[in-house]
Amino acid sequence: MKKSFLKLCLLTCIVLFGVACSNSVKLTGNEFLIEGKLSGVEDGVVITLYRPDDGHIVVDTVKGGRFTFRDEAKSDQDRWDITVRSDGFPGMFLVVWAAPGAKIKIKGTDKLTPVWDVKSSVPYQKDENLFKNNRRDIIAEEARTHVEWKIANAKFVAAASEDERAAYLQIVDSINVILDTLCVKGVYRDILIMEKAAITPIWLRRMGELARVVLNSNGRYNFDAEQTAYLRKKGEGLYSRMSEEDRNSDIGNYITAVFFPTFPSGVGVGDYFADVDLLDTDGNIKRTADYLGKYILLDFWNRGCQPCIRAMPEMREISETYSNKLTIISISLDTETDWKKSMLEHDMPWVNLRDPKAWGGLAIAYSVSSIPNYVLISPEGTIVDKWAGYGTGYLKQKVGENIEL
Repeated sequence: MKKSFLKLCLLTCIVLFGVACSNSVKLTGNEFLIEGKLSGVEDGVVITLYRPDDGHIVVDTVKGGRFTFRDEAKSDQDRWDITVRSDGFPGMFLVVWAAPGAKIKIKGTDKLTPVWDVKSSVPYQKDENLFKNNRRDIIAEEARTHVEWKIANAKFVAAASEDERAAYLQIVDSINVILDTLCVKGVYRDILIMEKAAITPIWLRRMGELARVVLNSNGRYNFDAEQTAYLRKKGEGLYSRMSEEDRNSDIGNYITAVFFPTFPSGVGVGDYFADVDLLDTDGNIKRTADYLGKYILLDFWNRGCQPCIRAMPEMREISETYSNKLTIISISLDTETDWKKSMLEHDMPWVNLRDPKAWGGLAIAYSVSSIPNYVLISPEGTIVDKWAGYGTGYLKQKVGENIEL
């Protein structure tokens, strides 16, 4: 009995000591502190903290079920994403909002990163948690399904034969159908909150997801007319709540283009290519038509997209291998400032342009809902192929299937 009491006292002291240490940390300037406590996650797992605005990355390794980040916020409320790339994790991110002086606690009881609990006094985090908790069960199921997708996709990429590749592709496609169904369920849940909640960056991100579902309602999601009409009507009603500033933001341009399009969307394989005014680094107007005569590979990307960045070495190889037959055009969906920073950070020896309307421009025409996203155009201007996502070797495979050396 005495030994049990002593053990309990020791455990209590350890817990209180940990709390005291956290509270005693003195933050200066714009610093914030994130402390994570995990169970069901082995030591040695690398946790990544990533700021989408500028690509800034911080990493830590789980030790004793804990990880810590200490960094500086750029503004009053910064969005950061926490991801884990190890086996058994979904590859989805957990959104964390940081602010100068904020001390943030994260608690996870499994490897389902996006449903880890975030305790924080930052106002945007409260909004984030409101939406997350409203569809927590759906997000958890998405995360588990993403783990299955990662395993199947890795086998697809590593397949040694066409038959094997086709079999794994069928599995990947079937999992994608499940993920799409879960996404739509989540959107329906979000609408109930969005009709009453304040409009914040979190609200706008959810509105963007609703817009993506509406944009792809007759294709990827295969809705009937009644379901499409319902979601469009709901979206238009929610749009009426948005301010002019909201509508003119990057995500707002995309939302506007979906619900109030200025040109047709859904350009697909076999159709003639779409074209809009794009900008080069000097601000000159360029169009896809300027590069006809060879095959054209459009690469939709932005600075915060890690798969887009990982694809660049393979794109350089393709650019060299097919130099006489193919022109690669990377179309940035970033702001001008972030785009030009990216140009300095990465070796991209092909055509680089920016769409001033970001997600609300040319991306709408090709129903781009995720990046990286690729469109292959024939020398005559017909869409030959379209695909999304990146895995090692897949880019070379897709180009090789369509263009002979």
